This record gives sequence, structure tokens and C-alpha cells, in this order.
Amino acid sequence: MKINLLKIFTLSIIISLASCSDDDNGTTQENAVTNSDFIATYATIASANYNDAYTSAVTMQEAINAFIASPSDATLEAAQDAWLYARDFYGQTEAYREANGPIDNEDLLGTEGQINAWPLDEGYIDYVADGTGGTVQNGLIGDTTFELTEANIIAKNEEGKDDNISTGWHAIEFLLWGQDLNYNAETDTYDNYSESGNRPFTDYTSEEFASRRIAYLEIVTDLLINDLSDLNDTWAEGGSYRTTFEALDEEEALTNILNGIGFISNGEVALERIDPAIDEGQENEHSCFSDNTNQDMWANVHGINNIIVGSYTTSSGSTVTGTSLIDLVNEESAETASDLEDKAADTLSKLSTLLGLGKTFDEIISEETLGSNGPAGQLSSALKTQGTAISDAAAALGIAITIN
Repeated sequence: MKINLLKIFTLSIIISLASCSDDDNGTTQENAVTNSDFIATYATIASANYNDAYTSAVTMQEAINAFIASPSDATLEAAQDAWLYARDFYGQTEAYREANGPIDNEDLLGTEGQINAWPLDEGYIDYVADGTGGTVQNGLIGDTTFELTEANIIAKNEEGKDDNISTGWHAIEFLLWGQDLNYNAETDTYDNYSESGNRPFTDYTSEEFASRRIAYLEIVTDLLINDLSDLNDTWAEGGSYRTTFEALDEEEALTNILNGIGFISNGEVALERIDPAIDEGQENEHSCFSDNTNQDMWANVHGINNIIVGSYTTSSGSTVTGTSLIDLVNEESAETASDLEDKAADTLSKLSTLLGLGKTFDEIISEETLGSNGPAGQLSSALKTQGTAISDAAAALGIAITIN
């Protein structure tokens, strides 16, 4: 049998060229990262995160119900601890806002304002300090002509002005902790930043309007659970929004995802939550009643980072991983992907610095002014720079987003 060396040589060149073509970016086509890979990872992480937000809030509801059934210092503290734990998971879901999804879209659920509206005027709900050592009660709890029903309380949310908040996480927070007055008895000034609100459990037993306070707390807690249940259900595999999301055109899905994390990084957390607090003080601190704002920052920053790096740690300690935004952008521009990775790492570093101070957020912001180079200001700057890096990443993918 004759061997045709020309044919063999020609075939070897074709195979070699095909191999080089597949390996231009250091990866074979079988291993190439696709838009659909990233979109699927986003949906999987969102579902896991909303499930944790819901289930941890149910645990909080159980602790609040136990407190209502038997008010004491111990049961109040247990309810507060459960609120703090559940906030870690909800705070990470903020990354799914401003993405035309169910949390914001009024044509879907549109319950964000009912769940997490802020800042909150305490006096709209319950008694507050009158500045002379006493209290004043002009809130919904003290208004006995106001019937405490879910529908009525929902109708009062943001009625008249934006900080007339009657529902959600921060209403529950205020009802569990009371005002954070930072009062220092030794100096007769409001500067004791290490103290959160200090509501006594007797507000739910012997104090005026105790029964109405119980009813209010129970209603708004149940409402929050119902809203989180709806979000969990709609994002679950086979859920109504999950199905809609998975059917979106890839460009539309990417635009929604990147617009969300870009806006939350730059527009919401940096420009709306950190800068006004630095500039105007504690009244603009996100979780001022519980002094949990540092941890809110942790949750918000990590929620964004979960999408950038394609990984989420669940309440059980297991990890949900998949295609990251960095992976996807690297297919188009290694330089842009590297910049995004660096900016995300710097944001985590600035967060770590802030948390490592061992001070409450209101104490930290009392030591700096807007535009300063203090730890809160540095975190804000890092989040803004990260937002720009997300916008650049979107551009590399052929997507235009708005981060302000």
C-alpha cells in the first residue's frame, strides 16, 4: 500500500490550524465562557440568596413571636439577634435591585419600598424623645383612631413624605431597639456612639399603648415575611420571574444585571447611604437604631461582589459558584477584566479597614466630613470606582448602563 505523504502533511496542517484557532484566548471552544453561563450563575445565586433572606427572616419572626408571647430582656435580645442575623442575607440581595426585576418593577412585585424603605422618621410610628428628658407620642401606635390592620399600615407607608415609613426592616428595627439617641449622661450630650437604641421590654407590657405596639410589631413582621416569601418563590427554579428572566434576550438580561450592580455600587451604597451620612450625620445612617450599619455595608458590598466573582456562601455554609463577571469580561478584554478584579478587591479591602476599627458607623462618620479621606469616605470612593469598572466591563460586552 502506498502512503500519500502529501495528504498526511496537508491534514496535519489543517488540524494544527484548527487547534490554534480554538486556543487564541488560551481556552478551547468547549471551555469558552458564554453570556448564558454568566446569566445562569446570576439566577442561581439570586435564588439561593433570596431563599436565605426568607428562611432567616422566618427565624426572626419566630423569635419576635416568642418575645410577644413572653416579653423579657432575654426574649427581646433574642429577637434583636435574629433581626441582625437575617439582615446579613437580605442586605446581599440589594445587588438584584435596579435590574428591572420583581423587587423594583411595579408590574411584577415592586415591594422594595415596603420592605426596606429608609430613612425612617421614628415619630411617625411611635414615641420619641422630646429633648427635655421626656417623650412625645404622635405616632400611628399612639393614634387610637387609627385601626391597626395590614392594609391600613401599608397605606401609610411613605404617605405625605418620603421618611414617613411604616413598614419593613427598619420599622421592625425601631420597634425592637427604639431611638439611638447616643446620650452621654456624664456630659449631657448625645455623643455616646457605642450605644444603640435601648427600648425596654416593658414597652410591650406595662407602658402606655403596649397592646397596640404588640399588634403593630406583629403585623409589620408578618408583612415582611409575606413579601420575602413572594420574592423567594418568584426567583426559585421554575418560579414565575425566574422563568421570565431565563427567557430574556441575552443582551437585555446582561443590561439588567450590570445596571443593577453598577447602580447599587455607585448610586445607592456610595452616593445615597455613605456620603449623606458623612455629610449630615446619624439621621442618615442606614441602621441607626441597632447600630448595625457597618454590617449593612458588609452585606451590600458582598452582594455586589458575589456577582463579580461568581460565588455566594449560603446560610448553611455551602458555596454556590459559577461563571463570574470577571470570567465573562475576560473573553473580550483581559485588561478590563483585570481592572474590575482589582477594583472589587480594593472595595473589599476598604470595607475590611472600616470594620477593623472596632467602632460603630456613627462614631466613624462623626470623625470625618464629606469628601474626607476617612475610612467611610474611602469605602465610598472605592465603591464609586468599582461602579465605573462595572460600567467599563459592560462596555466591553457591548452593553451601556447607568450607574448614577
